[in-house]
Amino acid sequence: MLSHADKLRLESLRYATRREAETYVAIMRTFTGGISGLLSDQSAAEVRQRLIVEHSIELDLDIVDVRLSRLVELGNLARSPREAEARSIKEYLQHRARYQLTQRGEAVHRMVEELLQRAETAHEVSSEMLGGILEGLWVLNRIETETLAELAPDEVARRITTLFAQFERLVDSTRDFYTYLSEVLRRFDLNPDEFKAYKNLLIDYLHRFVEEIGLHMPQIGEEIITLWPSIDALVDQANAGQRLVGLDGTRARRDRGLDVGDWPSLALWFLGEPGREADAVQVRGLATQAMNALLSNLRRIVADGTGERSRHQDLVTLARWFGCSDDAGAHALWVAAFGLYPARHLGFRSDREGASPSPTTSWWQGPTADVPVTLRNHGDRTVRGRVGKPADYSTAKRRRIEEREAVERRRRAALAELEQWSGGQISDDARAALLDLYGAALLSAGGPLAEGERTSAYAETGLCLVVRSVLGGHTVINSPQGRLELVDLALEIVPAAGASEGSRAEADR
Repeated sequence: MLSHADKLRLESLRYATRREAETYVAIMRTFTGGISGLLSDQSAAEVRQRLIVEHSIELDLDIVDVRLSRLVELGNLARSPREAEARSIKEYLQHRARYQLTQRGEAVHRMVEELLQRAETAHEVSSEMLGGILEGLWVLNRIETETLAELAPDEVARRITTLFAQFERLVDSTRDFYTYLSEVLRRFDLNPDEFKAYKNLLIDYLHRFVEEIGLHMPQIGEEIITLWPSIDALVDQANAGQRLVGLDGTRARRDRGLDVGDWPSLALWFLGEPGREADAVQVRGLATQAMNALLSNLRRIVADGTGERSRHQDLVTLARWFGCSDDAGAHALWVAAFGLYPARHLGFRSDREGASPSPTTSWWQGPTADVPVTLRNHGDRTVRGRVGKPADYSTAKRRRIEEREAVERRRRAALAELEQWSGGQISDDARAALLDLYGAALLSAGGPLAEGERTSAYAETGLCLVVRSVLGGHTVINSPQGRLELVDLALEIVPAAGASEGSRAEADR
């Protein structure tokens, strides 16, 4: 499980996935661009100026300061302890906070830049490193125990780090190559030309790489077995020189290979261990799987129209045609490609007993059409057997209609109760209807009512609610749900005709 410290470290990646990732990445580039930015600190005003000049991004100074503070919280930046020099209070407020890059922030941004610059293309395997690894092991094996102490520590460290640099390059390029290969082989839309290109890639290049691994693997394995007893002495001699010591008194971390714990990974790749095959052997097994996947694609291409097929390439071509078409051409292309025409409700003679539905009949209320399964799922018009009985939703529709009618009856009863309301207690339904009219009246006013101003809302039964702004007045609405008091407002229920006459009379005044 991840510890709390590990979770805090992962927080440093969040700036690259936020909605404002473009500005965050640009800010980090001002701190990581070149060597000069690593030991320098910058204020928000300096960062803003560099964003404008180097990245054509113009932000307010306050926004830049917020972004920098957020990066400090995530651990990518830290506040600089250096005091800023200012000639005025305004300049001091703008430059008092200075920021500098953290070690974690530099490592994270380096990975972000590598991900942004990575191209989704084939990458050659660095098979030439096999010869370099074999030569490096051979040289280390020829160092005698008596002469090891006479060698300079930097010379031994250089040979070890060169060996592991070549090994890491071999492993990383192998992973990249097989990852790209897996994306290619799982595609079902390879046309013959693409298949020919990938066939040459697999049969020629991959076969040659596997042969080189098979040629060097036994020799490298023998050299590792011979060198294994001397690894501790080699590492100790490489670390005997002057070393960097951190603030906590421990030695700084060195390159791969200068620690005894780094060597088992090299042995596992070429030799394996009991119960686990060597990675080099697994690489050869992956090549066999790739060949089998290639044969599967070959069988699909030469098949006579049977089996699974992908329409990826056809859909990409169709999308390209849509992109180059005008509005009318796109509609015509849509109809030609999918056979989907605008919706039309057509009346026709039905095979059912009784009169056929008219063109004005709603599809919801009309009878259900019997569509064969083969036509609905596969577009096949061939009639096979009897059509199954469609699902009957009449009970559910009748229940929904009854529920809707009940709601309408309750609302009409509530409005009828409001017609007789004179300020006393009303039912909950009438209270809800009154509040609906009250909300509609305020909405029609478009804002708060001024003193003496009025507004109104009409119900479907001809009822009208008039709302007046009366300073010092109030209206109390009592119902089983509670007591509602409207301050500085007066409500009046009048017939719609009376409300219209009142409105005209008020307009005349």
